Amino acid sequence: KRQERRSQEVWKHNLEEEVERMRDIAETYSYIAMDTQFPGIVVRPCGPFSDYSDYNYQTLKCNVDLTRVIQIGFTFSDAKGNRPKGISTWRFNFNFDVHADVYSQESLEGLCSTRGLDLHKHYERGIDTQEFGEQLTSSGLVLNEDVRWITYCALNVFGERTPADAPGRPGEPPWVTFCGLYDFGHMLQLLTSQPLPDEVNAFSDSLDLFFPSRCDVAKHLHRLPQQNGDRDVQKRPFFRNAHHILESFFRLPDAVRRTAFEKDAEEEEAEEIELPPPPVPDKGGRGHQGKHRDGERRHKAGKAKH
Repeated sequence: KRQERRSQEVWKHNLEEEVERMRDIAETYSYIAMDTQFPGIVVRPCGPFSDYSDYNYQTLKCNVDLTRVIQIGFTFSDAKGNRPKGISTWRFNFNFDVHADVYSQESLEGLCSTRGLDLHKHYERGIDTQEFGEQLTSSGLVLNEDVRWITYCALNVFGERTPADAPGRPGEPPWVTFCGLYDFGHMLQLLTSQPLPDEVNAFSDSLDLFFPSRCDVAKHLHRLPQQNGDRDVQKRPFFRNAHHILESFFRLPDAVRRTAFEKDAEEEEAEEIELPPPPVPDKGGRGHQGKHRDGERRHKAGKAKH
């Protein structure tokens, strides 16, 4: 008989209680898949950039610094893929104000449609981000080599966008949905209560500090077994949320899972990926602030509809 899988919604009134429960669970179930729901891409930086990675990191930094995460999901298992009895997924719902916070109208409408977000409830009962960061920092789930974090970062890591037919949550732009580095970016912001580092190397160092053991499932897509005759692994619904990401990880061969969290192996995988040249800056000279104004116009248009 298939084990019943339950999820727990977390709001400000039960934050402390549920973080404590997660801490207890993680002593046995230390593999954690993560996904975030955030209000889309609202700005694009303008160069010059040293390389393509620099451009894409600055895009990530601008957007994480300017927006608020709306929801974060964690799903737990042990090293064999067994879930805890009872609750195995926690969804943390954060304070979000459509009249004050910056967002992409298209992305927010997509989240409300496909994820059933109640924005009024997020405004009234949402978790304070600083309180969440303090609770998670002291929980033992971060800054801990024994906790294994699993996400989907996409093959090009800081790629501008994934292919249009990449796996996705319905209604959301693929480049927003499937860069798990945005997940980690928002997590770092919550844990430090500071803007992201200016340089990509400092960002990587922060990831290594807070999440020393992590795996990007996207780097092992070609090793996932076929299912139901579908040969295109990217079209399978394995990456829509933390639950699907965790399931995909445990479909990988045992030999892959045993080394998936080793940093040297991850770097070797990354070296095999060729990135295109950096994008050419806009000739009009519109930089970060100009793009920010575009985001504000979308935000104001959104306010008129809410």
